[in-house]
Amino acid sequence: PTTPSVSPLARSALPLVGAVMKAVRTAAGTRKYKQVELTPLNDAVDGGGEDDGESSTGQQWLEYMWRKLLALLWILCALALSMFLELPQVIMTGSVPGKPSRAINVFLFNTGLACFGGWCCLAVYLIAWLKYVKKIETEWEEYSPRAIPVATICAVFSLISFCGAFWPIWGLLSIPIVFLLFLGVLNTAHFIPI
Repeated sequence: PTTPSVSPLARSALPLVGAVMKAVRTAAGTRKYKQVELTPLNDAVDGGGEDDGESSTGQQWLEYMWRKLLALLWILCALALSMFLELPQVIMTGSVPGKPSRAINVFLFNTGLACFGGWCCLAVYLIAWLKYVKKIETEWEEYSPRAIPVATICAVFSLISFCGAFWPIWGLLSIPIVFLLFLGVLNTAHFIPI
């Protein structure tokens, strides 16, 4: 039997590859934090926030209302844009009303819907199932470490697929249109009573 010959470059790289693999294995098994801080950062900057009493409660209420107002603004912008572009008719008929030559890419649209559905399922799993049904006390990263990366991949692929699906209709404008619509849909979570 003949032994395969290994080049000197490959032979010199073996210790480096072994050291990198060992570092990756040890880093994957350790956390960089003990516990996630549950207090908001602005309280730590203000010096605790408990001394002010009434003013800190009022400040928290104003910040809460500001976040809800911004979420409502994103939702209204997305709704106005979808009505201006006649998006429901475009989705239902597959083309711009009155211009059948400008049709959406159905394959990419269905791919975007599938990826967005996967993202929504993972969000329901993490937010509702783990928190309210299973009542876990640990962080998402510890209990289900692959859920966040998979949800991120689904969201990115859905955005790319929707941009590609609407490209024949709106061209380069499909990128900001899809981005604004995605932010509008994402901000509806502010008004879901969970």
